[in-house]
Amino acid sequence: MKTIVKSTLSILLGVIITGSVAVAQDQSQTKTPVPTKNMKTQILTENQKAMQKADQQKRKEMREAFKTTISQDQKDLLSDPRLVKADRIKKFRASLTDKQVSMIKARQQEVKAEKEQFRATLTDQQKIQLRQRSMMKGKMTRGNQMKGRMNGQIPNNSRMRKQI
Repeated sequence: MKTIVKSTLSILLGVIITGSVAVAQDQSQTKTPVPTKNMKTQILTENQKAMQKADQQKRKEMREAFKTTISQDQKDLLSDPRLVKADRIKKFRASLTDKQVSMIKARQQEVKAEKEQFRATLTDQQKIQLRQRSMMKGKMTRGNQMKGRMNGQIPNNSRMRKQI
């Protein structure tokens, strides 16, 4: 008799807890739309969209031009399994020719100029909307949380245990 009562009570308690958790989850969900790529297109004008596409194409061409200058030895350095990624990058950078270095610097300056030119076309309202979208996007991605932990912005559980 006792086992029947105990099992009945535990089943009833489990059903109640499960139901309350489901109701709490339904209530906690917000009705705000999830930011997507469509939000970006709604914010920007046709001119700005065209400007971004042209910039993206230009960057792609510059990247391809740089890739054609990479020698086989440099490619081997980048794919050397004996080295850690950071060491591969250091050795690759050390192996760059003057022409390659100047191409990289020119590309960086070009990208910076394109960004400044694009930012100059944004209205104050667009800036606010883009900033809000990026904040919402940043809150939703797990990767940004992990980056914050690595930079010490978000406390990590292991750090908290050490302090206690």
